[in-house]
Amino acid sequence: RLWKKKAKALQNKAMAFPKRVYRYCEKRKYLSGAYENKLHILSTDETLTALENLNFSFLRFGDGEIAIANGQGIPFQEANETLGGRLKELLTVQEEGLKVGIPYYYMHPIKNMNSFVQNFAYSLGKQRKYLLANCKKENVYIDTALTQVYQTYGEYDFDAYYTRMQNLLEGKDVTVICGEGVLDKLEYKALDVCHSVEYVYGPSMNAYSEYDKLLEQAKKIDKNRLVLVILGPTAKVLVYDLYKAGYTAWDITSPAF
Repeated sequence: RLWKKKAKALQNKAMAFPKRVYRYCEKRKYLSGAYENKLHILSTDETLTALENLNFSFLRFGDGEIAIANGQGIPFQEANETLGGRLKELLTVQEEGLKVGIPYYYMHPIKNMNSFVQNFAYSLGKQRKYLLANCKKENVYIDTALTQVYQTYGEYDFDAYYTRMQNLLEGKDVTVICGEGVLDKLEYKALDVCHSVEYVYGPSMNAYSEYDKLLEQAKKIDKNRLVLVILGPTAKVLVYDLYKAGYTAWDITSPAF
């Protein structure tokens, strides 16, 4: 029995070896800057500056959206072919008044990420390959981390960032579309500076299953209000459809930014 266990362990190591080699090579390629000029992505600060100077809607991609576009499911959104197809299409969109975000750090080995995100970035070969195959080289993308600096960076001027984001919201009439319970445990109260805040609730799991209902509800919102959408992969599609209907909408992680 002991011999069989040792043999099985050796077999498992042998099977895992190609993956380990691939990950090592991918990490070295990433750290060498080989991806830096493949796509035009604004840094987090450049993205924030653009938002301060221009009024636009935006939607943001991460590993979850890439998974859905590849026909896979994620913890809070089951696989959905229609949603996946729409997400793939949105990666190539370039329209006045709308920006598409992909993570700057996926392509740029920046030094001030927190250790978890840094290690995560090393293993994103498949995601980088997908973006390179499905994004347009001539498009200018914003940084997905625009509303995720607290989760992304280890060293950053968080106070200045928070102030800048609040300045963008100050005095605005805002409608938040989110899953029930999503906003129950926020440390920061970024929306306190808004003139008014109202909420539209959707499902916190598999939101796309009720997409038509969500869009119908959203189109009842006054177009003078800024719409903040917190609905995972579904948020991307909803922001785009609201933008096409004449709204300004942001796809965010939470109003804590």
